[in-house]
Amino acid sequence: MENMSYPTKNDLLLSWDPLLLIFFLAVVVIYFYFIGPARNKFKNAEPVSFWKKSLFLFGILLFFLAKGSPINKLGHYLFLVHMTQQSILYLAAPPLILIGLPSWLIKPIFKNRYFYRVFSLLTKPFIAIFLFNTIFSFYHIPFIFDAIMSNVILMKLAIFVLLPTAFIMWWPILSPIEEINTLKPLHKIAYIFGMGILLTPACALIIFSKEFLYDTYIGLPRLFGIPLLDDQQSGGIIMKIMQEIIYGGIMLFTFIQWIKYDKKKTEELDKYNIEQASKYK
Repeated sequence: MENMSYPTKNDLLLSWDPLLLIFFLAVVVIYFYFIGPARNKFKNAEPVSFWKKSLFLFGILLFFLAKGSPINKLGHYLFLVHMTQQSILYLAAPPLILIGLPSWLIKPIFKNRYFYRVFSLLTKPFIAIFLFNTIFSFYHIPFIFDAIMSNVILMKLAIFVLLPTAFIMWWPILSPIEEINTLKPLHKIAYIFGMGILLTPACALIIFSKEFLYDTYIGLPRLFGIPLLDDQQSGGIIMKIMQEIIYGGIMLFTFIQWIKYDKKKTEELDKYNIEQASKYK
């Protein structure tokens, strides 16, 4: 890779992406338009709670910070920043977006039977969990990683592939549509454990390698004086820590939803028993 100079403050200020900011602002405006003034155009459209709106906005904000802020530029100098960026893009933001989407908003998309069939196949738990984690692990094979990082088109293609598969991976446990959210709560928790296990080998390879794996960063200015190998190991550790925090948070969310579901079912059963008992009085 051609040597890059040490980034100045002006370089970092200019690395904010205004086009991406406009795009994400448009996404937010469209989201609030459909859940607000246009909500009556949707069948069974209930008001969206404040916390759902907040999580959606936070997910969009994380996307922009990862790709439209100086973090993106710094990721070309420090592997640990790149891994932080990857964690945000594929592990942190997608679940927030999915939780923030009301089911009635996206149900019309599934009326297309061809889309529904393909999507149903890809989001089967066994396929969904392996699809992202396999591609993500291959992404970090040194010669593949170096090829992607040295080519703008390949970088954009990598995001184009990884981002949808990240949403697909999260779908079986966070599907906004109850009718196609078929995993039982206990199975969801097992699925999250599986996600963590599948990502561990790639993290372990990066953390415990005694040699620096990625030529992309060789010859670049060492920001903050961080040695190459320390940079690589820190990147793997950051990915693993962020993974554990995010997966733990989603597991807690799943457990709380499980409790709420059981409570709702118990209340419905009690109501039914009371109604039945009243018929025989």
